[in-house]
Amino acid sequence: MRVFAAVAVLSLFAGCVALEKITASKPANLTTSQVNQIKQVVTYDFFDPASAQFRNIRAADVTLASGKVARRVCGEVNGKNRVGGYVGFSLFGGTMEGGKFVRADFHGPCEPW
Repeated sequence: MRVFAAVAVLSLFAGCVALEKITASKPANLTTSQVNQIKQVVTYDFFDPASAQFRNIRAADVTLASGKVARRVCGEVNGKNRVGGYVGFSLFGGTMEGGKFVRADFHGPCEPW
């Protein structure tokens, strides 16, 4: 039972961005090609990616307590289910790394502004 509990706890943290204190942030612009690449990554496993609706896509350059600067991206996406109905908007987030969007969970606000 303890092994199961340990595996369950570790799986909760797998693939998550560590929550580190943000010391500064400023809004950042995304290019059209970056926005298109973000949409492609977010809808990769959608049933009907072409019908996805996006809103409130935004980015911020955040300075973490360690001094590292990261470009965080947040937004909302709505997709269709197999019956053809939209399921409702849900949040997504990630970081821009080497010019590419990497999806991640922040377990906290994407940006403090």
